Amino acid sequence: MRFNKQIAVILILSSLLISAIGAAIFLYYENEKTKKENDKQVTVYIAKKDIKADSLIQDSDIVKTVLAKRYLLTKPLLKKEIINKYVKSTIYKNEMFRKEKLSSQISKLDTNILAFKYNSYNLSFKKFENPNYALEKGDILNIISVYPKSKDKANMNYNVKYVVKKIKVLGFLEKGKVVEKAFRKIKKRIKSKKQKNKKVKYELVKVFANELVLDIPDKVILAIIKDYNKGQQLWMIKTNKVILSEKKIISKASKKLRKKAYPYKMYIPKNFTKTMTATIEYGDALIPDVSQEAVITTNLQQECINKNKVLLGLSREVILRSIPSLAGRIRKIVYKNYILAYKRRVNESWYETCDSKYVHKNEVREIEFKRAQGLLYVSKKVKK
Repeated sequence: MRFNKQIAVILILSSLLISAIGAAIFLYYENEKTKKENDKQVTVYIAKKDIKADSLIQDSDIVKTVLAKRYLLTKPLLKKEIINKYVKSTIYKNEMFRKEKLSSQISKLDTNILAFKYNSYNLSFKKFENPNYALEKGDILNIISVYPKSKDKANMNYNVKYVVKKIKVLGFLEKGKVVEKAFRKIKKRIKSKKQKNKKVKYELVKVFANELVLDIPDKVILAIIKDYNKGQQLWMIKTNKVILSEKKIISKASKKLRKKAYPYKMYIPKNFTKTMTATIEYGDALIPDVSQEAVITTNLQQECINKNKVLLGLSREVILRSIPSLAGRIRKIVYKNYILAYKRRVNESWYETCDSKYVHKNEVREIEFKRAQGLLYVSKKVKK
């Protein structure tokens, strides 16, 4: 029997066609099956609001919704897998809960105590009148002690001083164990009074550290204990600045409180003294010449007072110049409330004083002579 090549080719092509048709039918049905699967509605839980990291998820934080399966990238979590879990990183509103963002406990921070230079001394927060639970490791503190000067019950005088300055916070303790912060939140189980309610509930509870660990020299430890036993008052101050010594603080405060006083005073110019020489000459050579010296003193103060014209200094510094111009040399400086007698008003801006010096109108004003006498009298009386 002879092999027919044409029949063989036809059989091969027919088998390929049947296989292609079968594959197409199979893919069609698989595609339809996948479509039906993707169109299925799946229940998912999303965030009702923004939930910050380290927050405990409650029933009120989640919302149930329905989505087509095709839109889901990960397997949706059940409600029991979400409730009472901590958030690792912020979950935003309408975001679906994912396993990667949830944890059964708050993420742990580095709790290593800082290396100390002097002594690692733990001091109870209760010892302070103003405990600051917002402190962090590495913060700098100053501690003030307050104790009465006497044991008398009616005593109202107290000693207040810095017992220690610039000490570093090393860390915090809670019941003798190291904790990462002075204040934190933990998950606590809520006990239900109803026996029928078997559902376990949790809530976030604020927890405060009992003690703070400080880096303190030997002498300071003794000073703190001594001062606390005297008055049982310690105050903490968080700072990043160097505290001045008490003497400097007192001196600076006293300087601020002291205001410079400007009493009323009379400006007394210096009197001029001149020596005049008179010589009598005779025509006869046999008669000797006669000379006579006379000292002439000019009383400027009396001359000016007689004119009854005075000025009152207004500026803190009243400048007397050599000429009636701001370019003139400064001859004398007097102060506020000085009373100056003057000869005349040179022009609209300048006055000439009795000793031929000049003062600007912006630094003085004219007052009556009687009023000037009254001001000087009152000033002398106050001094006495």
